Amino acid sequence: MNKLIGERDYSAQEICHILLGLPLQEDSRVVQSVDCRPHERHARPIDITADGDIQESQTAYERYLRRPASMDDVSYFEFLQDWNFKARNPARWAIWQPPAMPRVLYYYPRYKPVRSHQQYSDFCRVKLLLNHPHRQSEQLLEVDDLQFDNYTSAYHYCLEHHDHQDDHYGIVDEPDPLPEEDEFERGEDAGDITLEDWQEVARLVPDLQLPEELADLLGRRDIDVNCDWTRHIGRYRHDQFGTGGYWVQLRGDAPGNYDVEEMPLAARDTLNTQQQQVYDTVMRHYRAKNENRQPPPLRLQIDGGGGTGTSYMVKVISSHLQAEAASYGRVSPIVRAAPTGVASNQIGGQTLHSLLRLPVDGNYRSLSETPTTLNALQRGFRGIHYLVIDEKSMLGLKTLAWIDQRLREVFPENRDEFFGGLSVILIGDFFQLPPVLNKPLYSTRDDLKGIEIVGRNAYLSFDKSVFLTTIQRQQGEDQAPFRRALEELRKADVSVPSWELLASRCSVKLSPEEVDSFADALRIYPTKAQVVEYNHQHMLGLDSPAIQVEAKHEGVGAEKVESSDAGNLAKRLPLCVGCRVMLTRNLWADVGLVNGAQGTVYDISWKEGTDVLRDPSEVIMVAFDDYDGPGFTMPNGEPLRSGEKLAVPILRVRHDFMVGANSCSREQFPLLVSYAITVHKSQGITLDKVVCDISAPEFASGLSYVAVSRVKTLGGLMLISRPLDRSRIYRETPSPAMGLKLSDHGIRQLQALDAVAGEVPSESN
Repeated sequence: MNKLIGERDYSAQEICHILLGLPLQEDSRVVQSVDCRPHERHARPIDITADGDIQESQTAYERYLRRPASMDDVSYFEFLQDWNFKARNPARWAIWQPPAMPRVLYYYPRYKPVRSHQQYSDFCRVKLLLNHPHRQSEQLLEVDDLQFDNYTSAYHYCLEHHDHQDDHYGIVDEPDPLPEEDEFERGEDAGDITLEDWQEVARLVPDLQLPEELADLLGRRDIDVNCDWTRHIGRYRHDQFGTGGYWVQLRGDAPGNYDVEEMPLAARDTLNTQQQQVYDTVMRHYRAKNENRQPPPLRLQIDGGGGTGTSYMVKVISSHLQAEAASYGRVSPIVRAAPTGVASNQIGGQTLHSLLRLPVDGNYRSLSETPTTLNALQRGFRGIHYLVIDEKSMLGLKTLAWIDQRLREVFPENRDEFFGGLSVILIGDFFQLPPVLNKPLYSTRDDLKGIEIVGRNAYLSFDKSVFLTTIQRQQGEDQAPFRRALEELRKADVSVPSWELLASRCSVKLSPEEVDSFADALRIYPTKAQVVEYNHQHMLGLDSPAIQVEAKHEGVGAEKVESSDAGNLAKRLPLCVGCRVMLTRNLWADVGLVNGAQGTVYDISWKEGTDVLRDPSEVIMVAFDDYDGPGFTMPNGEPLRSGEKLAVPILRVRHDFMVGANSCSREQFPLLVSYAITVHKSQGITLDKVVCDISAPEFASGLSYVAVSRVKTLGGLMLISRPLDRSRIYRETPSPAMGLKLSDHGIRQLQALDAVAGEVPSESN
């Protein structure tokens, strides 16, 4: 029907009705259309004057904004449904009276009321627009004299404190109505369906796709349209740009070297007492192996909250093991890994998936079917005795089981031992975020099955623990109260003094000058929807021309798949020169190009001979904050620089996936705008300044603690909007998730090594 109407001819009779102002139908109700897009995108009504001139008239929303002072308390919903505002003179506006027909509001577009959906922030904006009286659209972020940073937070506050009439726009997390089976589904006894006449005609119309409304202004503003992007054609050239093999070639020219920088033996003295305990335990164990005392494999857990200096400790231990092995003419006996690229990069390691060839699709496969891969992995582990795994809180039972199974393949002579007889050291803090779609290591046996039980058994083989309690990140006596507050927040047991300390960092309690000082600080939000909203609004506020990079799709349904199911590649990527971005792929971990690496777009360039209005850009030059690799060489022989940083090319990548039985793919730049990131993405990074939103109830244990502990000092923290309710960060009775963490913590305290390291355990003890 839509296709037929969209391409039909208009009849002479219908045209006459339109020209004479006669209604095309008779109704018992009046339908009032409501444009729910941002104000600047509202359709403009046109009036034809008596002289035949065409002029724009006010929209219903503009009339509402300019309503008389006597209507200050009237909401937009009440205005549309109850008021007659057709008269040009606002003084003549009045509430509809019988026999006036009732008004039915037709909303377009209808944004999804689902918290996890990318349209949720727009849904929140519309709910505020309809129910909160305002004079400017910017006032929608102000509720009860509290200024909010985004529509989602403002609407959540509204839900808790206000009770509005039903505006019929939708309810949060309300599922889409499903069709009745007997009404819309074809029954088993149904015969062939006979098409209506209009359906038969519609089948003859060319199969054109109706245009999808774009909800994004970026790329279509005057500043975007008027930009001369032709100046960006052919700026950068390389023979590997066309094949996408630029980084593959560079990695090949610089073989991986997992040795760490040499550190003097005196570096041990820079470790605190607890770190030295770990150092001595590992070094004595290695010396015992070299003396053929055959100690059992080390199974050690190191617990350290945010900022306890675990990364530095690992580097010291790795350096000294490396040096001691070299004295015997051997390779370094230690490898380092972590679940994410950012975490692995901080300890000079690899991701677990890369190191051990673990599956990314959730289906573990034995390497016995690919002996070439298995042989290469075994060669890589020749001489390796220790595996350090950082960020253990992100590690689930399923993944630990895969690690156990893979290492048994790598060391077949020890197939009957956990981890193939390799010594494994787990580092991290279970009070941080749990793994995504995976049960945490501290889960009990009661609700486990299959591969999870295998992982749990492997976890129980860890029989020693060291607890690091000295905070290195928030140093100084002046930060002692902040350190105490973080430790209490870690266990959701925040005292009144610590609550008052954290509450003092709410934006409503800071001076305007101090709030302004956080303008360029990274925002950390709990949900992806909040991140998308803030990044979009921030991009709109930049005084820089933007483009929308459309992904290239192949396969039926590929364009509908969310980025999380398409290799973290966006359907549509807004970019501009100078915007902050995050890499979503591990391109070269050794030099810092990992999933989560952040940088600034230096330039956007198109291939020579392309049309900038029609063809996609070829390369995005990005200056990454922590890049430590070769530069991109310009024709003059100099590396491309953005200030003191090297700017390097990011090319499109392809990701293959399935939609049902259909093989699909998406091709896009592996980047995301990153003025705001999720708490999950922030784990493992340290910042000088950060703006956090911990106002909503946690949907994952540890969200608030991880967000707040990213910053070095209390003065570098700003909490968004409303005053902090203590009930958000204090629970008299621990939650079930917190209870499991505390139980595991208590059990392992019984396994803690003595403050003074004893002798290395032998097989007899």
